Amino acid sequence: MIADKDIREAEQNLKRYFEDELLKKNPAHAQFVKFYVNNSKMSLQLSSYLLKLSTDAETKKSAGFPEDFECLLWVIVTSYYSMFYIANAAMAKLGLKVGEKIAHKITQDVLLVYFIKNNRLAKSLLEDYKTTKSEVLGLMNIGEEELMKEFQVKAKELIATFGHQRERRGEFQYDITKTAKEHVALLSLERAKNFIQEMTKIIEKP
Repeated sequence: MIADKDIREAEQNLKRYFEDELLKKNPAHAQFVKFYVNNSKMSLQLSSYLLKLSTDAETKKSAGFPEDFECLLWVIVTSYYSMFYIANAAMAKLGLKVGEKIAHKITQDVLLVYFIKNNRLAKSLLEDYKTTKSEVLGLMNIGEEELMKEFQVKAKELIATFGHQRERRGEFQYDITKTAKEHVALLSLERAKNFIQEMTKIIEKP
């Protein structure tokens, strides 16, 4: 659970981020709101489609995928990124822009200070964000600094996989049962939808 000490720690972190220019504030950054919102929507749409592609026989058949194809771990990854992008859209509205280094940690701390502290966002929603991020980090077996870079690399691999007549299942193969993965994928997608819904309300407020 999120405690007062978490917010205090995030406040201290933000001071360092600004000093090191890992986080910048400029009203001009508001121009990126639409960009992040669109990326969030596309990520969520992709996540929903990948879930269907992994679980629906007709979708697999019409798309030319084998019956046993599934990419449920990608549902979790793209669900997280839909949350990450909508969070950055809300930050952009405040004139905040995160750099490439430790972007995911900074985004989480900004959510704590600018949205949880003043009750703009329910703590439970940030807990969902943190949980989904942790699941992605665990499944990909990487640290926070590597997350964006690894996502871009794996996205290229996914496209390549889809382009070769769907002959193999891709690179994300783990010793996890399909039932367990499907449960986590469904939960991640639901979390993302709720998080985006609430963050969109914040963004749309005058």
